Amino acid sequence: MKKYSREQKVYSMGNVQIGGQPGERPMVLGGSIFFNKHVIVTDPAKGVFDRDRARALLEKDAQMASRTGIPRFIDPIGETAEALIQYIEFVAVHSDAPILVDSPLQQARMEAIDYFAGGPLIPRLIYNSIAEDLTAGELACIRRSGIKSAVVLAFSATALRPADRIKLLRETLLPAAEEAGIENFLIDTGVLDLPSVSLAAQAIALVKEEFGFPAGCAPANALFIWEKNKKHDQTTFQAAAAAVFSLLRCAGADFILYGPMRFAAWAYPACAAADGLIAYGGRFEGIRPATKEHPLYRIF
Repeated sequence: MKKYSREQKVYSMGNVQIGGQPGERPMVLGGSIFFNKHVIVTDPAKGVFDRDRARALLEKDAQMASRTGIPRFIDPIGETAEALIQYIEFVAVHSDAPILVDSPLQQARMEAIDYFAGGPLIPRLIYNSIAEDLTAGELACIRRSGIKSAVVLAFSATALRPADRIKLLRETLLPAAEEAGIENFLIDTGVLDLPSVSLAAQAIALVKEEFGFPAGCAPANALFIWEKNKKHDQTTFQAAAAAVFSLLRCAGADFILYGPMRFAAWAYPACAAADGLIAYGGRFEGIRPATKEHPLYRIF
């Protein structure tokens, strides 16, 4: 098992700890809800949705997290600021997990964090994400809101090689995140398509060796495109996804955004198995689980 020579950062966000040497703490999984064309959403502009079905998804995700010892983020995705605010407020009431502030629109993310600025939810919120398209206004908004945790997307069309992603982080993204007042850096190494997961995995290992920050990525979209293009059935898709998640964890991933929350039933056990194996091997490197809730003690 890999043991990084650089001291590894450990962050506490809400009730979740993330980071450290592989085998110390389990990875964190993030399931998505209210995403584009999610069947439980009836008005994506205003954030109107089926509350009973949303609550059931959150409860199932929580059950799998508890059963496997894998902690979680929740990733509500809003197409407008109004919708994103509605989603975050609902998730906050029906869970105690950290919550990603996620939208494809920068302006929606900014308006959402302005809404929650200075409030009791701010310590649970994680801005997703500070990326190459950052603006001065966005950084000022993040600082003004008081958010201290953010995903930093180390990915660009001109920074595909792992070493180039490190350069992008060092020269542009990390200074910008620091300017925004961020203290807890979660580095997303980016996934373009399914084969590029291997590059994301290499970049995760580099991030942890170079900076010691928690790192991970979101391979779900690439998996969906592959499934659709190749016309695979669900069994094939789930097996491939489990392999992808395991590869990333073996590379050192501290978090994975695993896709729609309906996948919780198989995504958590797959990642817990990988985590347990890594933790067992780490004992021979002098690394022991930092918590008795570790998957090593839950799934084996």
